[in-house]
Amino acid sequence: MKIRSRNFGYYNNKEIKEYILDNGNNLEVKIISLGATIKEIHYRGLNTVLGFENLESYVDSRTYFGALIGRVAGRISKGKILIDGKEYKLSQNEGTSCLHGGYDGYSFKIWEYVDSIVGEDSVSLELSYASPNLESGFPGEVVNRVKYTVDKNDTLSIEYFAKPSMDSPITITNHSYFNLNGDFTKDILDHTLMIDAEEYIELDEKNLPIKVSKVEGTPFDFRSKKPIRKDMDLSHDQLRESLGYDHPFILNKPNEDPIILTSHKTGIQLRISTTEPVVILYCSNNLKEGLTLLDGEKTIRYQGVCLETQWYPDAINQQFLPNNIIKAGEEYYSNSIYKFSQI
Repeated sequence: MKIRSRNFGYYNNKEIKEYILDNGNNLEVKIISLGATIKEIHYRGLNTVLGFENLESYVDSRTYFGALIGRVAGRISKGKILIDGKEYKLSQNEGTSCLHGGYDGYSFKIWEYVDSIVGEDSVSLELSYASPNLESGFPGEVVNRVKYTVDKNDTLSIEYFAKPSMDSPITITNHSYFNLNGDFTKDILDHTLMIDAEEYIELDEKNLPIKVSKVEGTPFDFRSKKPIRKDMDLSHDQLRESLGYDHPFILNKPNEDPIILTSHKTGIQLRISTTEPVVILYCSNNLKEGLTLLDGEKTIRYQGVCLETQWYPDAINQQFLPNNIIKAGEEYYSNSIYKFSQI
């Protein structure tokens, strides 16, 4: 077990660090302090997530490769929220919606080093960011921490902690694009995926929630493993506008491994468990093409699959969904675990 760091460049005259967590076996994770972003996840020598080579690409791009998303992941409709009778106008960075915390979200902030721990069975890194009152329009200051832990069993754990000074919606997730092929010139549509979910949330043309529906008899039934492409019928009214999957699935509870992603090309399997009730399945349908990745490959549509474990999207504005308001002084906590193995 070991951790090391190095310079990754400078942003706004501040140094950006790259931290490397290595379990000395099969798993190595690289994280940069801009956006507390996962830059690379190497399993058995193969990188399994999309990322950029240089800092400028992360600053200039809105792909959210590997980024920590907050204060609220996903879309908030009409770019406003109402808390205790007071309206707050939010940053509108996707039409009239606030997406992933707005123009000034957590993904573009410099996260400060807090601590690192090297143990016999695991190594961890803790970073923090204090979000000021009314940043992107959200009420209250929020003190945020994230803890990344890599252990001897080839598992990455991500823990999120946040405490607001005023009642505020909080939903934090990670936006890694997984590609387990060992070759980023190939898309992920032949990856097999299992999501233990009886229900998903239908979306309107702005990708905002409409209603909860059953997956049975629809392209959204991933209760048994199947290739992502198998039922991805782009003539389906829920897939036509988004050019594929970009939908929330309501996870069945309890389940030790509710999400399983596999590449049969490499035999690499990723099992995800989470404290969160929802996972957003996004297949990089609208990923900008032609961007240069870490090893010189160019971005293409369907190049990575995001499995964003989080709270219900737009919950604060949708009466049919439970809201995500964290009371002043209370602590938000979320944990997602990513276990890599060879089948």
